[in-house]
Amino acid sequence: MKRLVLMVAFVATIFSAQAWTGLLNKASYIIAKKYMTPQALAEYDRIWAQHKSVEMKWTLDKEARAMLNADLQSVATDEKDIVVRIEKAIEVLRNRANYSDKEQFVALFELKHLIVELHTMSRIGIEGEPYSQHDFEFTWTAGKEGSKKYEKRGKMTWSKLWSSNFCYWHQAWSSEYYAYDIDLRFGKLREEAMKGDVRNWTHQIGLRAKPLYEWAKPDMVLSNEPRLNLEDVHLEMVGTAGYRLAAIMNTIVK
Repeated sequence: MKRLVLMVAFVATIFSAQAWTGLLNKASYIIAKKYMTPQALAEYDRIWAQHKSVEMKWTLDKEARAMLNADLQSVATDEKDIVVRIEKAIEVLRNRANYSDKEQFVALFELKHLIVELHTMSRIGIEGEPYSQHDFEFTWTAGKEGSKKYEKRGKMTWSKLWSSNFCYWHQAWSSEYYAYDIDLRFGKLREEAMKGDVRNWTHQIGLRAKPLYEWAKPDMVLSNEPRLNLEDVHLEMVGTAGYRLAAIMNTIVK
């Protein structure tokens, strides 16, 4: 039987990325749960119940990417590529009768987390955009440039911005309220977001990511106003990840 292998490299961040990534995954699942069919949700819960006997902790190498070519198409075959890993998890779940309960759980565990990572801008690598293929450091500020409140806050990395910084400002929120707020704002995109497959979705995400990498670069200064605009992209992607997790489960469990 084919086996799924979890990457175990862990990179600590100043805002405890593990905790904030957990918030994202919980919110995304809550959104997905709302739009799963009863049959899909029941099967999801059945498989997920295996966590009682299989303890796993989510970690992912900071350099892991969904790599796109210059046409923003995902043609990856590398087993470390996020898209390839998602497809392998889907294959196990689609053919779950051929796999043990533990292997089904590992596949669902991977899928639940990787679908969020796929919708994280810092996880999108684009051919010809070198700053998209590795993490980089920049300076972020509070307030508007030129204002009395303009203040340099120090160094930040591109991956921390997307994996932890946005969530940091909502650390008092429950995952349920975080999910509710995102779904309320972006629910109108749900039907369109759920169409297609993983490679189609990756192309669409690439279309959102490419303009960012045309100006995002090492040593840039990111002030608060554009940071808030990026947070809108982040929130939309968290919601979209949830809709697409539901779409995958609904397709698998018919």
